[in-house]
Amino acid sequence: MYDDLTIRNGRLINNRPNSITGIQQAVRIKKELKKQEKIATMSEAMFRAEMRADLVESMKEGKED
Repeated sequence: MYDDLTIRNGRLINNRPNSITGIQQAVRIKKELKKQEKIATMSEAMFRAEMRADLVESMKEGKED
């Protein structure tokens, strides 16, 4: 049960890899997901703007002929 706890010189030593609680991990994951959603939204918006610009440009070229 306490594999990560050792006793040295009469003191209990915590050898656990990190001290982040489950709630802190959940909050960090939620923030990262929100950031990724924002990045995906912005990249989608930029892609659509480029597509529209290309479409408008091709329509202008078509009218000139």
